[in-house]
Amino acid sequence: MSQFSNFPQIISHKARILVAPLDWGLGHATRCIPVIRALTDQFNARITVAAAGPQKALIQEAFPQIPFLSPPEYKVKYHKNRAVTIARLAFAVPGILKTIREESRWLEEVLDRLAFDIIISDNRYGIFSTSIPSYLITHQLLVKTPFGDIMDHLVQGRLYKFINRFTECWVPDMEKSPYLAGELSHPGRMPSIPVRYLGPISRLTAVPPTGNTQLLVLLSGPEPQRTILEKKILTQWKANPGKSMVMVRGLPLETNEPPKLPNAVIFNHLPAMELSREVANAGVILCRSGYSSIMDLLPLGKQCFMIPTPGQTEQEYLADFLSREGRITALDQENFNISQIIATVP
Repeated sequence: MSQFSNFPQIISHKARILVAPLDWGLGHATRCIPVIRALTDQFNARITVAAAGPQKALIQEAFPQIPFLSPPEYKVKYHKNRAVTIARLAFAVPGILKTIREESRWLEEVLDRLAFDIIISDNRYGIFSTSIPSYLITHQLLVKTPFGDIMDHLVQGRLYKFINRFTECWVPDMEKSPYLAGELSHPGRMPSIPVRYLGPISRLTAVPPTGNTQLLVLLSGPEPQRTILEKKILTQWKANPGKSMVMVRGLPLETNEPPKLPNAVIFNHLPAMELSREVANAGVILCRSGYSSIMDLLPLGKQCFMIPTPGQTEQEYLADFLSREGRITALDQENFNISQIIATVP
């Protein structure tokens, strides 16, 4: 895995490593999977993961023997209305800062009981130590807020106070253009610590197609927006089904049978290799414009229609940025049309 060719400079054989993905959606967990695989394959590293719930289930599926710890939860809630979601996120800032402080206290208690050589934190700004090399994975060196450039840069200043506590910042994007994250990963102002560009990180593998699926739908993200989008897609498909659809609902903990529709196969969740095959078979893909989905799909050259989660300004920025570059087609959740999407399939 070429993006991890820098690892030999910092990691010793059988290093004890704590990996901590953020619990804000599944994307942070999915991109930790190839990191963990590289660490175990190349260095026989002894990994412990700080994760719970769906994030734990996803990583545990790939690494059944890895021990887990349960860090503090962020519990960020979205709303079906974009404006209310933005207001909720704004009012959630004090709670987010409180959780970052709780992470720091939690880690101190963990380090009193367990010994680690390295900490790798994916967007958990409180999971670092002044006595252990601590590496932050993030593509957000600039956070897009709903309130304009002045607020964006005020937030960036506060963010850098957290980032600069780490030993080094690892950015999962290209060092040179074309970038996947635009100015989020390449802002005009950089942190004071070293920044290392790893290239895109994906758990998917390029495999030859084994069939032909007209439409692949990949659902993800926080509730209630995940369910809202799923219901809209299912309603449109029932009214005018195309030739074939595969939907992956993004629910790794769901035990109930998924719904059944004509000309459609629906999964609650798929392991990485099976998902790679479905991606290879797809004529077009409909998904959120989350950064992990972007890293998974764009390097594979797939034709993607992306719907940003309403109120999630990072996804709205990424969809607009990549659409303007002609690399995806951005759609609005209120107005997208399945028939028009599948009409683009050759």
